[in-house]
Amino acid sequence: MIGFIIKRALAAIPVLIVASIIVFTLLVVGGNPLEQLKQNPAFRPEDIARLTKEYGWDKPAPQQYVTWASGAIHGDFGKSIQTQRPAMEMIRERLPLTLMLTGWSMLFSLAIAIPVGAYVAVRKYSRADYIATFTTFVMMATPSFFLALLLQLFALKLQDATGGTLVFYTAGAPECAGEQGIFTVFMSCLGTPVEVFRRMALPVFALSILQIAGWMRYQRSELLNVLNMDFMKCAIAKGLPGRRVFLWHAMRNALLPIITIVGIDVAMLFSGAVITERVFGLPGMGNLLLDSIYARDIVVVQAIVLIGAFLVLFFNTVVDILYGIFDPRVRVA
Repeated sequence: MIGFIIKRALAAIPVLIVASIIVFTLLVVGGNPLEQLKQNPAFRPEDIARLTKEYGWDKPAPQQYVTWASGAIHGDFGKSIQTQRPAMEMIRERLPLTLMLTGWSMLFSLAIAIPVGAYVAVRKYSRADYIATFTTFVMMATPSFFLALLLQLFALKLQDATGGTLVFYTAGAPECAGEQGIFTVFMSCLGTPVEVFRRMALPVFALSILQIAGWMRYQRSELLNVLNMDFMKCAIAKGLPGRRVFLWHAMRNALLPIITIVGIDVAMLFSGAVITERVFGLPGMGNLLLDSIYARDIVVVQAIVLIGAFLVLFFNTVVDILYGIFDPRVRVA
């Protein structure tokens, strides 16, 4: 198993290198971001020349990439054009909130999708199955930003119904200090556990709705397929307890495709977090990305996109390892 994990980790390195080249190339071909400063009378030509030399944009593109990539390996992505702060420091302040949002969304989606999908698969063509099917289609057809607005309206109506008592926060969250640890945001940065729940309940639900619908449909279809296989009939014919047959034979095999889908959808969660953070006014990495794009702060944009690519690659590597744990045949291959 150790060898399998090492192979998967080593295989991720070339992918990350290619991703870094693509990120650097796509953003650099957009032109020098200091061009817009030339339109600002507050910046003199010598100021533009100084900044161009400081950021290394007067050098050939391959040399720029080598300098940028070597700094990124050590966690140094350069300074923001707008704030003149280290880009990594700005991301360190925002990343924990995004990780909390996406992590809780994934756990919440799995906690709902897998049990409900298994339940309706066992009771196929029942009333519960038809209701669940209709509900998932509605959920999949609802954009996350539209659902977020509906949830904000619901929170305001709930506040009116409770006599002005604030039950769920509709927008905003405190920012964490740069020197705080990456996991500080889970508790002390956002307050008590109750405060964390009140702030994050609506964003997590809005981000989870699409994953719940898709994963529940996958779980139902895969479990139905497994239940009709010959090895299931053989296990039942041997007289094994029904619960053991269902949990150790049916569910274990039906979870394998779900693991793959979860790994693929990690990228969707991060991209959906950008919109969700914007709607709910959360100071996460997605909000920072949008602000940096509008300000044409290429240094911060490069850092965020590369870190996002690394996180997606990391979670997909974890999924590969989990797949090997659930299916020994993958480890042999």
